[in-house]
Amino acid sequence: MTDLVVVGLAYFEVFVPPHARPAPGEEVFVDGMTLALGGALNTASVAAALGLRVTLCLPMGHGIADQAVDLLAQRLGITLAPLPARDNPAISLVFSDARDRAFVSTAELAVLADVRELPASAWVHVPGLEEAARLAAPLARARRRGARISVSASWSPQQLAQLARRQDRAWDLLVLNEKEAQAACGQAEDAPARLAGAAHSVLVTLGDQGVAGVLDAVPLRLPAVPTQVLDSTGAGDAFCAGLIAALVRGNTPEAALQLGSLAAARILTQTGGLVTDPALMAGLTQENPCKP
Repeated sequence: MTDLVVVGLAYFEVFVPPHARPAPGEEVFVDGMTLALGGALNTASVAAALGLRVTLCLPMGHGIADQAVDLLAQRLGITLAPLPARDNPAISLVFSDARDRAFVSTAELAVLADVRELPASAWVHVPGLEEAARLAAPLARARRRGARISVSASWSPQQLAQLARRQDRAWDLLVLNEKEAQAACGQAEDAPARLAGAAHSVLVTLGDQGVAGVLDAVPLRLPAVPTQVLDSTGAGDAFCAGLIAALVRGNTPEAALQLGSLAAARILTQTGGLVTDPALMAGLTQENPCKP
């Protein structure tokens, strides 16, 4: 049995440099553009770098982005569970800076509705409310088999608006950023109480103000790790990966929050949320030791 199954889409990302916004009919040349992979692969790559056995269940075709995902997964020791899809099923233009990021994306989300069973694991993580909605039945079956289920919200106004009305507690953990929490319930600080019907634990990441919420019935607030921020893309994914890595290994909620914050701080020092070299996370489990 694997430690963690991540279910979602791996995006081919093109990072558009700040201020490179041509007017209609014009062309702007820049010194360079960063190309990366992201989405569900962000969480999977950080978790693998932290030593978890990871399976990534994702739509895949045979395009250049799909081939890049396959090669990187082999390098990082991530097991792929591909779902048949069109070539290059998820692509994003990323507009980011040290403060925030925005995306223009295309994604073949409908493929996820065809999933019947997920690989056996201790934990299942879904990066996105739209993805979680399409995976409701297999997530429920995985939970009945003993897996813990976590969802990171992502920007989906329709799904966010429905969260406060949910009472099924279908997930063990819900993670939102500040803007998502505000969209879901008005005030970010109200999210742990207002969204308790959706998940047993609710955490809100607050950028340079840290993270706050309730984890395994423990109210928590942790300041941000001091970091020179280059790009915020993928920091939330890294936070979830670190948090899960600690909890899977039996750490306390406080220690899990700390490892999540440390992992996110490492990602903030680079462009994009993908770990291509596990050395980026070196030493974190020693700084925040987990039970074997």
